[in-house]
Parts: sequence; C-alpha cells; structure tokens
Amino acid sequence: MKRILVLTAVLFLAFSVQAQDIELREDHPREYVVQEGDTLWDIAARFLTRPWQWPAIWHANPQIDDPHLIFPGDVISLVFIGGEPRLMVDDSVRRLSPEVRREQLDGPISTIPYDAIEPFLRHPRIISREEFDSLPYVIANEERRVMAGTGHRTYVRGLGDDVGVGDEVVVARVTFQFEDRRGPDDDDIELRRNRMRHGPGQVPSHERPAGRVWQSTFGRLERFNYPVIGYEMWEAARARVVQTGDPATLELTSGRREVMEGDRVLPVDEHIFDATFHPRAMDDIPERARVLTISEAYYGVGHYQIVAINLGSADGVAPGHTFSAFRPGERIRDNLKYPLLSREARLNSDQRYVTLPEEYAGQLMVFRPFENISYAIVLDGTNAIRVDDVLDHPDRQQ
Repeated sequence: MKRILVLTAVLFLAFSVQAQDIELREDHPREYVVQEGDTLWDIAARFLTRPWQWPAIWHANPQIDDPHLIFPGDVISLVFIGGEPRLMVDDSVRRLSPEVRREQLDGPISTIPYDAIEPFLRHPRIISREEFDSLPYVIANEERRVMAGTGHRTYVRGLGDDVGVGDEVVVARVTFQFEDRRGPDDDDIELRRNRMRHGPGQVPSHERPAGRVWQSTFGRLERFNYPVIGYEMWEAARARVVQTGDPATLELTSGRREVMEGDRVLPVDEHIFDATFHPRAMDDIPERARVLTISEAYYGVGHYQIVAINLGSADGVAPGHTFSAFRPGERIRDNLKYPLLSREARLNSDQRYVTLPEEYAGQLMVFRPFENISYAIVLDGTNAIRVDDVLDHPDRQQ
C-alpha cells in the first residue's frame, strides 16, 4: 500500500520538541519543490541539522484540503511564525493543474523509502532461542529429495495438535543467529559454549568475538561464542497439511525457495504493518543498546540499508524511534611512551593502554520491532554503521 499518511497533527503535539532545540542548517533553502523519489527525511535534512525533529516545526495549513499529505510538485517553504521556524506546504500547483495531478499516481511521499523496507515488513520473523527449540521441523522430503518445491510433499515432526488437515503453514529457514555480545570477554557467566556449525538452527555469525575465541578441549579446537538471543527466519514456502501424525505430511503450495531438511514450520502470520513513521527519540535508552547485525554488507552499512538492533517492544521500542550510532573507541597500547618489555611499561602497567573516543557513525530509525530485537533503516551518517556500534539519543552527533 503506497498511499501513506505521513503527517498527523495529534502525533506532532505528542512528540513535539521545544523551539529552542531546533537548529536550522546554515545553507537551508527558503523553499524546496518536492521531487519524485524524495522522502520526508531527505527534505527535512535540507532544512534542519537534526532532521528527526521535523515534526516539531511542521505547520499544517488548514486551507489545504488534506494538509497531512505531501506530493511531488508541492512546494515546502520555511517561514517564521511568532519568531519560530515552521515548514509549510503549498499545493497550489497540484490543485490547479489536473495534468500534474494525473502524473502522481503513486500517491504522497513517505517518511522513509518504502521499497527499501518492504521485504523486511513482509517476509522475516525473529524467533527467540526458547521458541526456536520447540518449533516443528522438516525431517525429510518425499523421495528423500534434497530440495522440494511447489507441488512436492515434505514430512514434519513436532506439529502440534492444534494444526489440522487443510490448515496452511509457513516453512521458514534460519538466515541469521543473533548473539548477546555485551558481556566482557573474560566473564565466563556471560559466555556459553556454542560450537558453530552449519545445520538446523546454527548459522555462522559475521564476526568472531574479540578476545577468547578459541580454546583447546581434549586436543580439539572449539569456538566459544556469545549467548544466542534469537534467530532471523525468512519464509521459504507455504504448505497445506494433508495428513497429521508423527511425522505429518505437508504439500508445498507456493514458495520463494526450495524446502530442505532442517527447515522450521511456523503458523501463518499476516503481519499488519503501518507504513507511517514519525521520527522521535526514546525517553530512556538502555546502556546495552547496540547494533546486532547488518544486511547485505560485511564491513559496514550505507544510506537506506537495514540493520538489526538489540532493543524491541519489551524495551518500549516502537516504529519511528530514532537513534544515533557510535563506533566504540578501540583500546590500544601506548607503545611510544611504554614500549613492550621496557622499564616504563613494568612500572606503569595501568597506563600502558588507552581507549580512543567514540566516533559518530550515523542515524537509524526503527520500522519493525519484535519483542527483543528490531529492524531499523540507516538514514544518514558520516561513517559506515557496523556490528556492535552503540546507540544513543538522536540529538547526539559527537
């Protein structure tokens, strides 16, 4: 659904920011003509140093039929009312020119690019480790096929009594394993042995934990990893139950990819999402807030790419919550003043290391929260956002 309500006066009052907190860019224009492909965030960034604050200065013109929608061709003007900056929309061109209006079949512009987030609104789910352990699983495909597609049958163990013949289910595959990487490297309580392997429910993380990565046990090298806090699962296929039992028989009715042994079965969840996003800050951001993973990139994330963060609805996170991300300062050894094995190093062991300052990376906005993990989109920044970046209030940029 592309006709998105992008502005609501009630929400603006609820999340307004004091006028003295608003900072206009020194090079801001007096007006801007909305172009096709623009987003509200991009337009706000032309006027404000902190674009997430645009709801605080939006002025809904009551003379416009629907002042809460912005279309390509509208003119956004910066005006001052009572000495305070306000952004207003002039849609006179749109109202007076039917030719222009007929070209605007895609509807009003959105806060963030819908095409970038649509796959993450529709297809993935995030399942906790406890939920995952109890999910039904594919034990084999018909004729022991390695992969099965639409029209084939597959056999599932663990299907509950609440699922009957004719019911539709989702067959999903683990695509990422989320880990709690907050604990210090030398804290055994925060670590658990998790031998990484390919197979049901186990997919390699993007990065090894720093510090104690490998340890020998009875002559074998095993990997120590942080505790698993959830799994990202993407829909592979839809199936219909044709026979219950242990194992149950499913017929694959449609699919985005082939079904394989070890895939999990989930109930159908037609997630109803609201594509209206109003940027705002959380009242209280937990100190543990971090970036968990990134999509489509190993070493960093750029404009409009997707990340997962370790906050969810259980923490009070909602769509529209906006954060600044910071690269944690690296702890390095001072080899200039305290060379290795030197007398200075021995006498000043507490001065041998120094932690560099955090570096601002960029801003991101949550668009789909789950209970403990959320998806967010990167909106702007000066550096690539990476795994383990720290999240803070969106006003902070240094």
